[in-house]
Amino acid sequence: MKNIKLLTILIILIIIAGVYYFSNSKGSLNLRNTSFAIEETDQITEVKISSDKETLLLKKEFGQWKVNDKYNATKWSINNFMMALNRVYILKPVSKVEKEQVASILKSDGILVEIYKNRRAIKKYYVSKPGMNKNKTYMMMCKSSEPFVVGIPSFQGLVSDLYVVEENFWRDKTIFNYQPQNIKTILLEYSENPSKSFQLVNFNDGTFALKDVAKESYVENFNVENLVRYFTYYQRIVFEELGSDLSQKEVDTIMKSKLFVTITVEDINGAKNKLDIYRKPPEDKLDEFGEKAEFDYNRAYAILNNNRDLILIQYYIFDPLFKEIDYFR
Repeated sequence: MKNIKLLTILIILIIIAGVYYFSNSKGSLNLRNTSFAIEETDQITEVKISSDKETLLLKKEFGQWKVNDKYNATKWSINNFMMALNRVYILKPVSKVEKEQVASILKSDGILVEIYKNRRAIKKYYVSKPGMNKNKTYMMMCKSSEPFVVGIPSFQGLVSDLYVVEENFWRDKTIFNYQPQNIKTILLEYSENPSKSFQLVNFNDGTFALKDVAKESYVENFNVENLVRYFTYYQRIVFEELGSDLSQKEVDTIMKSKLFVTITVEDINGAKNKLDIYRKPPEDKLDEFGEKAEFDYNRAYAILNNNRDLILIQYYIFDPLFKEIDYFR
């Protein structure tokens, strides 16, 4: 009987000690500061990731994630990031010896992550930059001074690598991606030879039209099969990369040069995508046959929807689009 009482008292003391340990703000682990994960990531409407130099905004509008209110975000990057937000967990608290230093670095030089649901902040915490530690990622709640080492199940890299502030990392490289039935018109305008230009019209009732842009008249007889097939080419057309290695002077020079071709696609809702394409100067003076190269035969420059971002495109992706009006006759 006496042993049972002693055992009961011992258990009660252990429980009290445990509660104190996990709730003491000066202890190694405070439960109030350990919940970094978001259970229902589909409820997230906005994420702001800030460093000391720049801020990146991811915002969901009508089911589509946007980057800095300018570009669509790639689905794979958003899906990976939402997985991280959902599955991040604490590996261990930072040791008492390092705690004060790590907390100070996170507040002064960490990445601030703010997660919102309908404009209401639901999480705010700091994440260490990848350069802070090559083997660990630290996290700490904004109103806390208790940092933790975190991980993601089955993820071998640094968790901090997933919190990217760079805009181009998130940006979707898609230029055209249409279901054929959702395209209303396709217009190709060849600046160097306008007689090659054409416009295709889908009346969405099983009938189509071919317009000779140079003559400003419709063609009566044309190859319907080639025309219909051409509408299918505007799926998963992407650019290779941004021309970020060019100086502003070089970009201005390219944009002042003569256009090669302009492609304008209008969907059935009236939304348009316009792509201006410029020849890229050759990297080598001679082509593979020893002849003088007039331009780069592998890549070209382009401007999408009149913005100032110069992008690099590959001919092997775009060649099927570069048809001329005679292709449809």
